[in-house]
Amino acid sequence: GKVAMYFYGELSKQPQSIGAFTANGIQQNTAAAKGKGSGLFLNYKTLRNEKIEIKVGLSYTSVANAQNNFKAESAGLTFDQAKTQAQQIWQQELSKIKVEGTNEQDKIKFYTGLYHALLGRGVASDVNGAYPMHGGLTGKLTSTGSSKPEFLNTDAIWGGYWNLTQLWALSYPQMYENFVNTQLQLYKDKGWFADGVANSEFVSGVGTNMVGIAIAGAYQAGIRNYDVNLAYEAVKAGELNWQNRPVGTGKMDVKAFLTHKYSPFLDQDKTDSTGSHFAVSHTLEYSFSAFAAAQMAKALGKNDDYQKLISYSNGWKSVFNPQSKLMQPKKADGTFINKFNPYEPWRGFQEGNAVQY
Repeated sequence: GKVAMYFYGELSKQPQSIGAFTANGIQQNTAAAKGKGSGLFLNYKTLRNEKIEIKVGLSYTSVANAQNNFKAESAGLTFDQAKTQAQQIWQQELSKIKVEGTNEQDKIKFYTGLYHALLGRGVASDVNGAYPMHGGLTGKLTSTGSSKPEFLNTDAIWGGYWNLTQLWALSYPQMYENFVNTQLQLYKDKGWFADGVANSEFVSGVGTNMVGIAIAGAYQAGIRNYDVNLAYEAVKAGELNWQNRPVGTGKMDVKAFLTHKYSPFLDQDKTDSTGSHFAVSHTLEYSFSAFAAAQMAKALGKNDDYQKLISYSNGWKSVFNPQSKLMQPKKADGTFINKFNPYEPWRGFQEGNAVQY
């Protein structure tokens, strides 16, 4: 789908003239342009080494909100002040974890990795709480007790529950809280968690959905500044609901998993209500996500749900072959696939093979 980006800017020096470019060519002395690939350019007469600065506020919702963001975050700042402010913020964030030792190269590697880990999600909401809803609409965030609620653009959390959520829980709980509240806002707006999301639109991720694991983990870590009942409802729905499940939510084979307690292997490179070409990967992931949801159910005293979910968490046993001591793709009739090669990637396994898994 289309993603609109609005901006408001101020220049340190007025241009001599403004021009435009479109598919039809360049037009001088005009301040407007429309159409795919169109834009504006500024003409200046400058002195040697003269610097011209442009300060810009951005928004996914409107020009007015871009201007509000500009006034709240950068009005009055010079370039050097903005640079210093950014360095101070990063120093503060990176200093939440202190590393000891004499090897400076190891420290550089560690803090570079930490910097990259903290970069992964971008704020899509405005300072006044406006955020881009699906279908080009604009929503308004309500505070859950945080100093400033934020709506994030985020890719799939696939694999992030092995490392990133632990980092958030230990040292950056506000980031974790913002992630959870973003996912719950999406659930309220669209009725499902997203495999991946850009501007509230479901986008192609990896075909699974591990948001429930991340939220169950947040609850177990004591990060609970959100509607816990809504969170559990959404986590449970992600594990057990398959009716009218839209593309973009992932787990399109969850009906098959619930029926067989494993995802049957499909020869074709696809995933649907009968199984998946990545059958073993999905079986292992759905088993683990069912276990995480079961622990949340148990903590909330929902024993019937716990018993159901914990039974699905044993799905991995269905694809374990005691003879090869490996996980192997299994067909809907309960037999393992023929011509199984444990080193063959992409046949029953996503981005890997049986030996790696």
